[in-house]
Amino acid sequence: MKKFLKTTAAGVLAAGMMTGAGQAQEETLKVGGIFSVSGPAAPFGVPERDIVKILADNLNSEGGIDGKKIEIIFCDDQTNPTESARCATKLIRQDGVIAIIGSTIGTGTLALMPVAARAEVPVLAPVGTISVTDKEHAFWPWVFRIAPTDKVILSGIMERGVFSPGHKKFAVMYQEDAYGEAGMEYATKLSEEQDIEVVAALSAPLSAIDLTAQATKIRNADPDVILLQTSAPALGAAFVRAAKQVGIEAPIIGSGSLNQQPFINAAGDAGEGVQVVSMGNWNDPSDKQKALGDVMQAAGMEPQGYGELLSSTGFMALAEAIRRVDGEVTGAKIRDALETICDFDGTYIDGKLCYSPEQHEGVFEDSLITVEIRDGAFVTIN
Repeated sequence: MKKFLKTTAAGVLAAGMMTGAGQAQEETLKVGGIFSVSGPAAPFGVPERDIVKILADNLNSEGGIDGKKIEIIFCDDQTNPTESARCATKLIRQDGVIAIIGSTIGTGTLALMPVAARAEVPVLAPVGTISVTDKEHAFWPWVFRIAPTDKVILSGIMERGVFSPGHKKFAVMYQEDAYGEAGMEYATKLSEEQDIEVVAALSAPLSAIDLTAQATKIRNADPDVILLQTSAPALGAAFVRAAKQVGIEAPIIGSGSLNQQPFINAAGDAGEGVQVVSMGNWNDPSDKQKALGDVMQAAGMEPQGYGELLSSTGFMALAEAIRRVDGEVTGAKIRDALETICDFDGTYIDGKLCYSPEQHEGVFEDSLITVEIRDGAFVTIN
């Protein structure tokens, strides 16, 4: 029996040593993914989550980054800012993540950022909400935007559509959260600078399904052009259906987030003619976007729209930052490395990614195009 116990103990010790050696040879870096897999923003959040998983799996199958594998731990924030903060707390305290990609919505990102900053965990945020990268926030050093800020998108919308000759009156339909409200305020400011009157500014919660009242008020204000400032395909579609029902004839220009197939599907015939200033067009993809589509299709995933471009950019930026870290990979070192990434062409967007110690915006106007819905598909027009 003594001989048996000694032999068993030796075997256990040897197994432990082998396990330790294996772990030393194959380090795993844990990264959090906070996406809206349920709730109104799910059409965005599901593809965001799926492409990050695909890219991580592909990277790991090729040996990882200098032998380091990436483990993505996902959390569904349910399109709820309170859940976003809860997800961040869980991912950091229980799972030990060293970076986070998310949240799908701006209010979710604003809610989780104080949690991440206290833990010195950098966040790559796929949102356009203007206030996310406001330097007045104590958390600013830890957030990096991987989408065009709404200042960039809205400037593009106004220049490409609202400021067209003959437009003197302007209306805004926006969602009731930080994204919608900040966008409405910035668009109003730009309009006033061009002496274009804002004749109506109506809002609705993300969960709204009947916008007949809002559409009627906008129709009665008789605008020359309408901005649809929403990130939720269902809400955007609800407005364009209501606009058609009440007889609105003014052109509608949507925010970048509506550049996705679920918006076309939900809008139906009412979506015809709606323009969107955004990144990419799966109906007419660029070479880089085709490459991302090939990656997705090889994994059995069909492209849906804007979300895949955003979260894939976040993953590629994170991977590049990890490559630039010397020695032990920590959240603080990733943060510092991200600030060295500029003129980076290693993503699937057509523009170049650029951060610095002074700015964390990342994506700029060189990534934008204008698309229009024609015969149930997006057509690139500019």
